[in-house]
Amino acid sequence: MTDFDALLKRSFAEAHEPADDGFVVNVGHAVAKREASLKLRGYMQLGAITIGAAAVSWGLYGFAGVFGQEIMASVGLEVARAHAAVSTAPDAGAAAQGFIQSMGAGLTQILLVTAALAGGAVAYRATQD
Repeated sequence: MTDFDALLKRSFAEAHEPADDGFVVNVGHAVAKREASLKLRGYMQLGAITIGAAAVSWGLYGFAGVFGQEIMASVGLEVARAHAAVSTAPDAGAAAQGFIQSMGAGLTQILLVTAALAGGAVAYRATQD
């Protein structure tokens, strides 16, 4: 610190600083208001995500109620066919062909479920900032 700076500090040690009147208080209020609005926005987003998740869950429950038994029966049948094709085929070519046919028949349902999960993930990601 130079002598000039020390002289200035001593000279104005008791001086009032008008630029500071209310500035800190105003900045504090502005920051508090912004934080409160961000907190409210976060709660609103959480509520919207909860409502959306409940709607998707309800839809999946309805979907499972209507198609669940049929899908499970088809999956069980395809697994049984795949097991039979692998375990009782006279040669490897026939076993592979039977296995591929059984996997192809069940592939549509697997793709539907995968597409539903991917769509949900995309919708969730789109709601995030």
